[in-house]
Amino acid sequence: MSSSYLIPTSKISSDPIDGRWPGPQGEILVALKRSSNARDVRDGLIGLAYQLAQAPTTTHAICLLGKSRLGPNRLNQELSNFKAVVRPDIGERIWLARVDDEPRIVGKIPQDSPELRTYLRDLAVRDLGLAGDRVNRETVKAFLIDLWLTGTPPVSQAHLSRKTTASAPTVAAAMAELDTLGVLHTSKSGVTLMEPSWDAWRRIAEAYAAKRTTLRFVDPSKQVRPPMAMAAKLRDLQRSPIANKVAIGGVIGAIHYDPTLDITAPPRLDLCVYGANTSFMRQLDAGLELASNSKDKAAVVLHLLPHTSDSDIGTASEAGLVASPLDCLADLLEMELVSESRDFALALNKRGRNAHNTD
Repeated sequence: MSSSYLIPTSKISSDPIDGRWPGPQGEILVALKRSSNARDVRDGLIGLAYQLAQAPTTTHAICLLGKSRLGPNRLNQELSNFKAVVRPDIGERIWLARVDDEPRIVGKIPQDSPELRTYLRDLAVRDLGLAGDRVNRETVKAFLIDLWLTGTPPVSQAHLSRKTTASAPTVAAAMAELDTLGVLHTSKSGVTLMEPSWDAWRRIAEAYAAKRTTLRFVDPSKQVRPPMAMAAKLRDLQRSPIANKVAIGGVIGAIHYDPTLDITAPPRLDLCVYGANTSFMRQLDAGLELASNSKDKAAVVLHLLPHTSDSDIGTASEAGLVASPLDCLADLLEMELVSESRDFALALNKRGRNAHNTD
């Protein structure tokens, strides 16, 4: 008789599953654990074992740890210890991994693919709040762009460091990249932006977009409300703590800055979330689900950003809180609205010239 514990097949009362990925070789169940202590990890694995005992043999499961420092060797050891005491047909279908600070998936996963790793990362970010607090050089560039667009005089690099909470080397690296693009003006008074060309705007926006953590939500029912309707509901949510750090970007945000922008209707709702609290999504539209395939058409896209101070959270308007112009430009480029992006960049240049009275 095997010494492995037999997993009961009766249905348990609570479902420990936080996500389901429709893998090409069988469904993958996901359980998230905020803690990485041995007891919590084992509880997560046991919960998944119960689920697998009731699922088809093609189903696999992964316990994903958030904010854990466990290395690959320790993860493998914990999983091996667990597999030694469960039925082999169950144990061979259970996996254990963690999410690091980037965030990236560390450890072996079933049916390994870029699509699955993206899904696991996004699920952990959404439910465990693992992004939105990292300040990088793109954040510094965006802040300097906002200063230029509002007519702020040159500022010191120390001021940029204080306002963005970026380190001095990060600020210096951001300034060097802007200088390479030919858009940085340095004087005894400090640094400021010079009017960017369209190519410079595009390169800055694409680099900025590449550093954002993005969550894509889809509507399985195909009955999602139009982006403008969801934006109207968000404005009500913005008045409460649940969404007071969420700003509207994308087409809707861009039209706020440039009402002449020629876009008939937004294809999706883009939102910037400062601090990575995405719980408001359940009130915005409970029917939306995190995309399991990056090629699926998204109804709502969240961009998670660092929260450095309340003054840096978008622009207040009658339509609600609006994301920064650079976020809106990055969103337009992500949607492949290239000609509209160029028109918007030219409108931003006009805005910057007017702010500095250089016409």
